[in-house]
Amino acid sequence: MRVVWYDGGLKPVYPRELNGAKLPAEGVLYVGDEAKMLNTEILDETRRAKLASIPRTLPRRSGTWGEWYEACTGGEAAGCNFDIAEPLTEAVLLGNIAIRSGKWLAWDGVKCEFTNEKDANKFLQEKYRDGWEM
Repeated sequence: MRVVWYDGGLKPVYPRELNGAKLPAEGVLYVGDEAKMLNTEILDETRRAKLASIPRTLPRRSGTWGEWYEACTGGEAAGCNFDIAEPLTEAVLLGNIAIRSGKWLAWDGVKCEFTNEKDANKFLQEKYRDGWEM
């Protein structure tokens, strides 16, 4: 899967499906093989109508705080548990490093290093002051 990160004033190619409407100041644009989705809205009207007829079969949850409470009281694990949060956080932090380095970066998740720009690896570890080592 290819993931492209835009931040710090960088913007993706304007989706023609917006028909001149302004891109929001922040959000997520998913670009698939058959359609695009901006935040939670499918941009292609025909595709949106087609997908609206698909029955919702997955259970709906009560939201972040409700899920957290349910998990704390012995219920189902929260959707924001570490199995999901860890790789998501990794992707966000790697995107920040790409913005800082100003270069396209290739990430090796097994080795936990950038393979095409070794200099970007300096952003992976914080240098601690004396007395604050981990």
